[in-house]
Amino acid sequence: VALLVAGGPLRAQDAPATIERPRRAVTLVGGVSQYDLSGTGSTPILGARYEVERGRVLLTEVAFGTINAPAQFGGRQRLTTLEGQLQAQLPLGPVRPYLGAGAGVASLTNAPGVVLTVSGAAGTRVALPGNRWELRGELRVRGVTREFTGSAAEWTGGLAYRF
Repeated sequence: VALLVAGGPLRAQDAPATIERPRRAVTLVGGVSQYDLSGTGSTPILGARYEVERGRVLLTEVAFGTINAPAQFGGRQRLTTLEGQLQAQLPLGPVRPYLGAGAGVASLTNAPGVVLTVSGAAGTRVALPGNRWELRGELRVRGVTREFTGSAAEWTGGLAYRF
């Protein structure tokens, strides 16, 4: 009996429990923003995003974006946004379509202070071989100001690094 007990695995020999941390990603995006601010039109948009997976389906994201659009009566106006989004994705292997909703603040060069922005997003994440890099495509629609007198539809594509 002593030999059988001594020969069995001891607790100290068990493999340590692995603690999974959420997968994170940093994304650089660019594209076209169709805006209705003080004037309407289309202009380039640039942005950066940081996301954390909260499970297979849910993600949280912090996003920054900026456009420099012609104003209605001459000159230019810059719209800069900083927002958070909650997103739900459908994990279909390397392709993961998603929907998101969020809110944040925006700064317009022709308006004092910061204003509210609310957004909705629909897009797709596509993992490249090796699972570190991903391609992104997204449409993000936003309302700007308390009465949502301004709006923008942001068509972006990007490259993400997952860590």
